[in-house]
Amino acid sequence: MYTHPAPYAPHDSRACCCTPSPCSCQPCRSSSTLLLCDAPTTTPVALTVVDDTVAKLDIGPAFPDLAGSHAALWSGGALAYPADPNASAGDGTQVYRTAVGRITAAPPDCEGATGTLTASTRVTLHGPGAGQAQDGSLMLFRGSTLIVQDNATRNAPVGHVDTLTVSAPVTAADLAGGDLYVALYLETFHVTRKSWTADQFTITAQLDGCAVQFLRTFVIDCDTGAVLGHADATLDGEPYAPTGPVGQCSTPGNGSS
Repeated sequence: MYTHPAPYAPHDSRACCCTPSPCSCQPCRSSSTLLLCDAPTTTPVALTVVDDTVAKLDIGPAFPDLAGSHAALWSGGALAYPADPNASAGDGTQVYRTAVGRITAAPPDCEGATGTLTASTRVTLHGPGAGQAQDGSLMLFRGSTLIVQDNATRNAPVGHVDTLTVSAPVTAADLAGGDLYVALYLETFHVTRKSWTADQFTITAQLDGCAVQFLRTFVIDCDTGAVLGHADATLDGEPYAPTGPVGQCSTPGNGSS
């Protein structure tokens, strides 16, 4: 026959049950997790460059596309600029063969962050003719608008080597927008034929004020409310070590701090 149990009033709400018995009760602990933002001083952004055409830049008839793929240059290898036999491919006087690349990036979610984009390459004049006046240039464009350029040495002798470098301020939105272009033109005919090699191309971008979202879980004493410790993790649950000032994210999903 079933007998209804007698009422029971616990003496201490913090009592614990253990198996096997007897046991000692552990201190009461709770946890709380917050979404925070880590704002490193400088955040490098991975960039790629893919072939495009001079039609995007609208720089004139003297600057025809360099035939073939330019991928070897964008990856840091060597790209040949063969000599043109005459100026028929250009404006009738000179030809500047041009390699154009569209800059693509997936910067961290950091609206409003600003920084610097830098590109550099080495060029070597092989001839057979020497340079005539303007010999070439490395350029950065935003759309069809020229931002900055670095010109090769004028009237360069055969065998001359130049390192061209350009830098320009950019925003995270610029890098994500896909409207930035790098172009390298070299004179392949003007008075005489001339060939070149371009190599050692590099391109980098750094952003300041770019915050990284992460989760911080606090361990809290139930009785006093004191924070006893914390652990940090990425949004995917991997351990994370902040590298800059930590604070609340100003807008959920924004990433700015």
